[in-house]
Amino acid sequence: MIAHVLHWWITGRSFGRFVLSDSMQTIELGEVNPGIILFVLALLATALLGRFMCGWICHIGALQDLSTWTLRKLGVRPRLFRSRLLGFVPLGLAIYMFVWPTFKRLVLGPALKPIWPEASAGLAITPFPGFSLNLTTEHLWDGLPSLWVGVPFLVVAGFLIVFFLGARGLCRYACPYGGFLLPAEQLAPGRVNVDMSKCDQCGLCTAACSTGVRVHEEVRIHGSVTDRNCIRSFDCIGACPHQALSFSIGRPAFASQHPPEDAVHTRYDLTWPEELMCLAIFIGTFLTLRGLYQQLPLLMATPLAVVIAYLGWKTLRMWRDPHVTFARLQLKHMGSLTRAGRMYIAATLLIMTLLVQSAAVRLLLWRAEQFDDQVKASFDSALAQTSISDADRSNAAAGLHLYRLASSCWHEGDRGIGLALTPEASVRISWLEIVGGHPREAVDELEFLLRSGRADDGTITQLAILHQHLREQDRAIAILQAAVLEHPAFTECRNMLASVLMQTGRAVDAERLYTTRLASRPTDSLARAGLAKVLFMTGRQSEALMELEIASKNSPREPEVARDHALVLAAMNRPDDAIAELKRAAQARPSARNGLQTLSAQVLRAAGRESEAEGLDFANER
Repeated sequence: MIAHVLHWWITGRSFGRFVLSDSMQTIELGEVNPGIILFVLALLATALLGRFMCGWICHIGALQDLSTWTLRKLGVRPRLFRSRLLGFVPLGLAIYMFVWPTFKRLVLGPALKPIWPEASAGLAITPFPGFSLNLTTEHLWDGLPSLWVGVPFLVVAGFLIVFFLGARGLCRYACPYGGFLLPAEQLAPGRVNVDMSKCDQCGLCTAACSTGVRVHEEVRIHGSVTDRNCIRSFDCIGACPHQALSFSIGRPAFASQHPPEDAVHTRYDLTWPEELMCLAIFIGTFLTLRGLYQQLPLLMATPLAVVIAYLGWKTLRMWRDPHVTFARLQLKHMGSLTRAGRMYIAATLLIMTLLVQSAAVRLLLWRAEQFDDQVKASFDSALAQTSISDADRSNAAAGLHLYRLASSCWHEGDRGIGLALTPEASVRISWLEIVGGHPREAVDELEFLLRSGRADDGTITQLAILHQHLREQDRAIAILQAAVLEHPAFTECRNMLASVLMQTGRAVDAERLYTTRLASRPTDSLARAGLAKVLFMTGRQSEALMELEIASKNSPREPEVARDHALVLAAMNRPDDAIAELKRAAQARPSARNGLQTLSAQVLRAAGRESEAEGLDFANER
């Protein structure tokens, strides 16, 4: 992983991420990337040899093992938490991530469209563009969490999960990929098998298993380990004093012929009412935490939600049972709370209070979005304050009020109940202020977002546009210059700054913007395409075309580069070459095909070839 990141850092382009969640891009956009290749290989290997990836390759598994080892060195031996229903969380996540997009597109959407068009439209279904290869990238880090999220995630996925749920707790209760690996494991003929002539049922193998498999019972009944939680770490093999256990080919778990009465009975910690309670707490917590303040990703919200469900169960036991322990602490003894128990109750109440507060923020944002979605005014009409209906103004005011309530309590203006900033909410506040005729307040909101350090490329560009609208050109230029200096990869800011410089007669400065970026990152094809625009506008057409050809060669799957290349070719009276470039780009990136075909039709119309343009329009409609 370190070598991969270093290669990208030095060269500017490398293989795409070997991240299993990127498999969703293949399912939704048809883009075959390293993530889906790794996932398929993992599934095949698991179906053959069992969960070797979980035991020997997964970095989060290694983190949990390290956390378990560290806690034991500190005198804390985490106890495995056993729940029936929460054990299905990985499968539910796997279905949501990898099955739901296809089901929604192929089954649910078509079924709803004739009987409930509004619901079908709300699913935001896009046609499947077909498969294409996407094995390399210039944007290795795009979409991954920041250090402010990544480091706490490592703590949550490691020490917190292990402390509360036991060794490999995240694998058991929060790993979405395990939702598919677990069933595949049941197909594997490669298993831990036993020589019963050497086994004396001492149980040392069970004690050594980090995932809580009852190895000595499994091998006594089945002759091998059939539990799907076996990760093939071989700790049980190493712990056996008689070398009775070995890894070899045997009967797959699904083919076990032993009757149910001989099966290994898992001892669960929860009664069925407690199971239902914990599942309800998990669902409510997960929906609250996922995406909270645009910070918590799914893979962090899930383990946190499981831990909070565990705390809810433990709190119920403290109310009901006379004796309750937690780790090595006695929380309740003979019906009385101990000092540790009182501290536990106080900490749990604080966590639940924060959870309720977070849920209130999410509800306010959800309701605000409903009003926001009903505002139909365009950006230009809102800036000019023309053609804005009374309904738009009313919905904007209602949405603005709710967004303000959900905003950060640290806000410099109207303080809300949020503990942190939600960047998208600030962007929407700015927009609704524009609709309401308050561009200065819109600017102030985006300036606050900029100072918080969480403004992205598009947001800073929007802020510069608003400053221009208020005739504050110098401020717009200063903001864009600072953004490009601090974030060299911000393409929109660079392009807008170049446009402003060109408008003010500073073509040399505009050109320098791009050449400076290319000097440090020659593989930045969007910057090269921007340089080509400047060259073309200053009459250097052949140089512009050369830069675009390089950019197109370096990034054949980048639609923006193909669009700029085609437009320059069309402007040079080469429509056939422009159409060929757009067609090539559409084949390389099928998910952008519609937009590229629309541009092709515009190029054909400009060349007076109306019938060909209509043919492309018809193909687009289909």
